[in-house]
Amino acid sequence: MLYVVIGEAKPGFTLAEIQANRRAYVEWEQQSLYAGKYRTLARYEVVGLSPKKSFWIMECEDPAIIHGLLEFFGDVWDVTLYPVVDRSIANAVSER
Repeated sequence: MLYVVIGEAKPGFTLAEIQANRRAYVEWEQQSLYAGKYRTLARYEVVGLSPKKSFWIMECEDPAIIHGLLEFFGDVWDVTLYPVVDRSIANAVSER
């Protein structure tokens, strides 16, 4: 399943705290049961926005992987998750 994950840093967290949270995630993920369990993990950050906002495109079969991500970042980030499908514009236009 393909997911779009949108994270917005919670008010009151400094850039240093956000970066520390990211580093902690990388260390945690490498040692967790979720390491390497996703097909795709791409991260994009909105430039110049405050609070920080980022988007992740993830593809995985086990929803527990997504749950682990949301649980880890939940203290510092407001996270919204959307399951999505890959659909071309032409395909979307031709649907009735």
